[in-house]
Amino acid sequence: MRFNLNNTQYILTEEGIDLSIPIVAGENNVNAWYCEPVSIEPVMTDQFIGDVNRGGNVNFRNLKLNPHGNGTHTECVGHISKEPFTINQCLKEFHFYAKIVSIKPQEFWNAAYEKTDLIIERVQLEKATEDWKDEKALIIRTLENSDRKKQKHYSNTNPAYVSKECMEYINELKVHHLMVDLPSVDRELDGGALVGHKTFWNYPEDPQSHKTISELVFVPNSLEDGTYLIQIQIMSIESDASPSKIMAHRIHKS
Repeated sequence: MRFNLNNTQYILTEEGIDLSIPIVAGENNVNAWYCEPVSIEPVMTDQFIGDVNRGGNVNFRNLKLNPHGNGTHTECVGHISKEPFTINQCLKEFHFYAKIVSIKPQEFWNAAYEKTDLIIERVQLEKATEDWKDEKALIIRTLENSDRKKQKHYSNTNPAYVSKECMEYINELKVHHLMVDLPSVDRELDGGALVGHKTFWNYPEDPQSHKTISELVFVPNSLEDGTYLIQIQIMSIESDASPSKIMAHRIHKS
């Protein structure tokens, strides 16, 4: 279906490209933060079999997962706050113009941890957003990019993250919705500092409850850097984060 954005632009809804990683049971799924694998198991009692292939009338399964560690998810300031913010309360709009940028994280020696880290620097993002058009969402695709990200186990690997200075620049761009293909915008082990999260949400000074961070997205190479219309889909769940499905649509000129 053709959906007109204005007099000069439109999208075709059937052309949506999914930027989320499917959640599957078992080890063959992206994983972070030392979470157990996703479990999808039928309900089984003496009177009921929740599996058609085992003789039941319907498939009726329990799903066990952690949204932060088992796949693509969208979180609100409630992820780090003492106050009970929830993603269902905070995310009230779902369609946004978004800029996709590709950046190769840079190595630097982190003296505090005596380890070489990979970070996304402010200067890199400044260069990638020279044609910024006040998009409300920013999607960072890290390089090199491959389908291996869909099954990668990130725990205890010290993944790349976003520098504090880069997060400050993201705020200067007035980004409301930040998306990364990393397990976090912060260092895996940072002693609980959470500098990136706190900078983005201006917490605790002035919590920005309308802003979200989506992590563990996957941006296929078929999408070039540029501006798209995106849709964020979440569960109606009163928690700090929800598994999410993020759809990107190419913008056509009329």
